[in-house]
Amino acid sequence: MIETLGKNLWILLTILFPGLFTYGAWRLLLLLCPSTVLAMDAFSYIDESGIITLSIIMAIALMQQAVGISIEYLLSLIAKKQARNQSTFYRLFWERFALASTGQLSENGTRIIGNFFLSINIFVGLCMLLIYFCYYENLPRNHWVAITLTFFVAANLLVIIFRLQNALSVIQAIPKKQ
Repeated sequence: MIETLGKNLWILLTILFPGLFTYGAWRLLLLLCPSTVLAMDAFSYIDESGIITLSIIMAIALMQQAVGISIEYLLSLIAKKQARNQSTFYRLFWERFALASTGQLSENGTRIIGNFFLSINIFVGLCMLLIYFCYYENLPRNHWVAITLTFFVAANLLVIIFRLQNALSVIQAIPKKQ
């Protein structure tokens, strides 16, 4: 029972964590950036209602999941084109669930692969914040908020690349079926 609870908690965290991260970063940047369009009165109303705050976090999390799944789908199409030689990239996207269900993928390997996909969702959230501040709040691209978010987007891209390499090495370590 505890193992099932732990797995469900992991799934819940992988959905909610990017939403919480994006919401928290959005709120912090709005507080630090006094030139924003959003009035501070709206913050007090949001802060008074836990349901509104939770709804905003869930909406952000679900948007990130939808865009993240779309990115995963596009990457899986790229992987499918490599299917002729059963590449590691193909196995990461198309066979990871089968490998996990047959016990070939360890719990640690599952986490490593999950962190790669979690990084994609964090990337989506950072891009959403960058678009929000540059276009909705009309901040110039040389504003400190835009520069900071651009730095974090670039850093997250590096994280995605390294986590992809780790995920691929986990898949590569599993022998292919003959």
